[in-house]
Amino acid sequence: MEESALHHSLEPIIIASTAQEVYRRLKQAILDGDLPPGSRLVERILAEKLEVSRTPVREALKSLSAEGLVMVDGHRGLIVARLSMVNVEQAYILRETLEGLAARLASMEPNRTLLEQLSQSLGVMEMEVVDPDVFDRAHSSFHDTMTEMAQNSYLTQCLKGLEGFRTRMVSLNWVTKTRVATSVPEHRKIYQAILERNPELAEQYAREHVRRTREGLIKRIQGMDHESSPP
Repeated sequence: MEESALHHSLEPIIIASTAQEVYRRLKQAILDGDLPPGSRLVERILAEKLEVSRTPVREALKSLSAEGLVMVDGHRGLIVARLSMVNVEQAYILRETLEGLAARLASMEPNRTLLEQLSQSLGVMEMEVVDPDVFDRAHSSFHDTMTEMAQNSYLTQCLKGLEGFRTRMVSLNWVTKTRVATSVPEHRKIYQAILERNPELAEQYAREHVRRTREGLIKRIQGMDHESSPP
C-alpha cells in the first residue's frame, strides 16, 4: 500500500472508539469463558493488560454492568456476574415475550435476503455433525437475523441487552445433548411459520422455544448447585 493511500485509510483513534473496543474485547472474553463467572475485574489491571487508560475501561464496565454481565460483589468489587436461577428466570421471561414479538413481526413481510440467511443458519444447525463453535455462531445468527427481520430498532435494542444470557448460556458445549436434539426442530418450526407468513404460529413457536430453553437452563443450574453442595 502506498504511503498516501495508507494515510488516507487510517483515522486517529478517539476515546469513544477506544472505549467501544475495550467493551467489545471484555464482552467477548466473558461470553467465551476466558473471564469466567466470579472473576474480579480491576480497572487498573484491565487497563494495563489492554494498554489503555482507565477511562475507557471504566466506561466499558458500566455498559457491561447495565447488560447484567458484570456485578458488584461486596468487598471484592466488580466481578463477572455469576449464573443464578433468579437472573435466568427474569431474563428469559422477558426474552420469551421479545423473541415472540420478533418472530411475529418477521413473519409479516419477510425480507427475502434475510430469509435466506435464516435458512442457511438453520441448515448448519441441522447438520448431523457440526463443530460446537460453528453451531453456536449459526444459532446466534438465526436469532439475530430474525430480530433484524422484525425491523424494529427498539426491539433490537432490548434484545441486544439480553444477548449475554443467550450467547453465554445457550452453547453446544454447555446445554445438554437432549435439549439440543429438541431445540433444533423448534427453530425449524419458527422458520417455517415465518416462511409461510403466519404471525400467530411464529410467535407461539418462538415463545415456546424460549420457555423450554429457560426450563432446561434452570434444571441445569439446579443440578450444578446440588453437585456443589455439601453432603
